[in-house]
Amino acid sequence: MKAVTYHQFGSVDVLNYEEVALPALPEDGVLVSQRASSINVVDYRARSGLLAPFVNKKFPKIPGADVAGVVTAVGSKVRGFSVGDAVLGATDPFKGGALAETVAVLAKNLVHLPSKISFTQAAALPIAAVAALESVRDLGGVKAGQNVLIYGASGAVGLYAVQLAKHFGAHVTAVSGAAGVEVLTKLGADVVIDYRKGPIKFARNFDVVIDYSSQFPFNTARAILTAAGRYVDASPNIPKFILSMIGNLFRRQKNLMLATATKAADLETIIDLVQKNVLTITVAKNFPLDQAKQAFTEMERGGTVGKIMVQVG
Repeated sequence: MKAVTYHQFGSVDVLNYEEVALPALPEDGVLVSQRASSINVVDYRARSGLLAPFVNKKFPKIPGADVAGVVTAVGSKVRGFSVGDAVLGATDPFKGGALAETVAVLAKNLVHLPSKISFTQAAALPIAAVAALESVRDLGGVKAGQNVLIYGASGAVGLYAVQLAKHFGAHVTAVSGAAGVEVLTKLGADVVIDYRKGPIKFARNFDVVIDYSSQFPFNTARAILTAAGRYVDASPNIPKFILSMIGNLFRRQKNLMLATATKAADLETIIDLVQKNVLTITVAKNFPLDQAKQAFTEMERGGTVGKIMVQVG
């Protein structure tokens, strides 16, 4: 089968498009013939070596985590999935494997894909939409009537987070570049701020601040957080985890770290919200599998509004 690979950590230049062996069929998983995938920040961080402590050193590796396709083989311990089923899910983002014609996926990380959602739409959901759900619902604890600030709101995760926060009844202020202002307004943000227009002066304090940009750290956000406000950091690392855990023991304002784990129950929630038109999927660009290097380049350049997709089948 064809796959995108890399034989060492590094820039997009380490990526190849080559023939590789089919993955082994796990007893508790399935093989999926990929139809579409996408590029996430975690894919870039794993490939570049920024997440090296969490990634094994066995090469070559196949990047990517988002899975949308058709089951071609079923492990002996799997129940509920059959050959021919359309499915949606994710691999372990630290292990990758999704930017390939066939992917091995644990059954617990998969759900059935409704026929009304295309494979391309579906592939934009597993990592990004679940990360938004965990940020807004689980870590942020967003409730009706709260004021929520989403920094870096026009990225793949931020667009979902804005919609989810509105769904939960919050007043949402979104910060993005100029390219995201129109889209964020259409998606329901109450206030949209273009950070490039100069220093930002916020007109209110916020119950929840979520930063997807890595440009608005907790120590800065504290000044506009309510006394018991929550700050969600979507770009954690080991030192941040340790410092936040210790610091949170001694303060009412909480500094919380996002570590996304794609679970079937969350995917089902996301699919339900898409079918109810609560969540709109925004696709920025779609690249064929053999142009995955260009897809990574586009994502890493920044400023993209929505998801960078990879068409496989």
